[in-house]
Parts: sequence; structure tokens; C-alpha cells
Amino acid sequence: MEKRVVYIAYLIIAFVVFNFFYGFTDWVASWQMWDWYLIILLLTIVSLLIIKYKQNQRKLAVEQYAKENDRRRIQLSQLLLFEQLDKLNDELFHELLQRFFELQGYEELEVGSNPITCGYDFMMWNQGQKIIVKYFKRVPMIENLYTDPEGLDFALGELVTLKEIREFYGSMKDYDIQADIAIALSTSDFEEEALLFASRNGIKLMNGHEFYEALNGLKEEKTTISPSPQVSVS
Repeated sequence: MEKRVVYIAYLIIAFVVFNFFYGFTDWVASWQMWDWYLIILLLTIVSLLIIKYKQNQRKLAVEQYAKENDRRRIQLSQLLLFEQLDKLNDELFHELLQRFFELQGYEELEVGSNPITCGYDFMMWNQGQKIIVKYFKRVPMIENLYTDPEGLDFALGELVTLKEIREFYGSMKDYDIQADIAIALSTSDFEEEALLFASRNGIKLMNGHEFYEALNGLKEEKTTISPSPQVSVS
């Protein structure tokens, strides 16, 4: 409906302009009442269009502000998650992840004997498929929330690199492992190249925000337990 009003307004403006240049030859000299009506109508329509434009600009500004606030909330939630997990020792952190994947429907979870050597932190099974998990405990990326004294934006945090995902993929294909599915979990996020590589090679990724939301959902008993993880490539 709003678009139709705008189109009608444009047509009226076009008509008035056309009438001004190609209408009655004595229009300027006579200043008849009809022409005054057209001028008043033109000014009214222009005023309405200006008001409409300013309203749209304010609406866009509010939407952008809401998006920025939502992004800040997500980033701060990730930072809060990292701070909480960073306080846990390796044993408690492993237990947390074990419970997390058990609630996701996985079975026979085994902690990797030597993650550095074998290349994964957990091995588990689901419907006959062997699954390996590698987690990366990293400081979340906090971007554009603050500025330095010179007004330049800076970013705090660390992303999982393409090299690390390649190495994890190599572990998945190792002769002694031969996993069917590989899941990489980060308390931060992944580099763009790492995301593309994982997408091409079937590696499932879960970033800090997704992990935080999944934990929060399980805590509030709102997440439905399913036989497969709710992870996706962002």
C-alpha cells in the first residue's frame, strides 16, 4: 500500500511538471486558481515524500542499532562462555563435553588417549558411525565494540585456522581411525578459509555462539535430544 502511495505521488509530480512546461502558454502570466491548486498540491506531495523518507531513515537506523546490539549480545555471550569454561580443569571440561554429547544422543564416548598424537579429543558412535571430535578453546572474537584512544577499531580473540582444520581432517582419514564424521568445536569461531574447507570436505563445525546456545538450551530443558548434532557450517 505504501509503495502505491509513493507511485501515485510521483505521477502527480510528473503531471505538475509536465503541465508547467508544456501546458497552457499563459499559465505563468495568468496565475489562475487551478494553477495555484497544482502548486499547493505539489508542495504538499513533496513534503509528504520528505517526511516518508525521514521515517524510513529512522526505521533503518533503529533496525541497524538493534542488529548491532544483538551482535554485541552474541559476542559477549561467547566471552562469558569462554570465561566459564576457562576456569575448568581438563578433567571437568572433558566431563562437560561428554555430558553434552550424551544429551545430543551419542553413545560410547571415549576420551582420546593423547589428543596431540591422535588428533582428536573424543571418539564416539552413533547408529554404527564412528565420530571424532576436536575442540578448540579460544578467546572469542570481540569486534567493533570499543575503539582505542585514536578511534581505530580493534578485534580481540583468535579464530581456528585453515591449517588446524586440515590437520583435523587428516586425523579423520588416518588409517588407524577412519572416522565417518568429524566435528570441530570452537569457543570462538573459524577463519573463512577454514569454513570453506570444512564445507567441501564434510567436517561439521560448531562455533562459540552455537555451543553457548546449545548448552543453554540443554540447561533449560528446551533442546530436543536427537541422534545427530545440531551443528552447521556458518
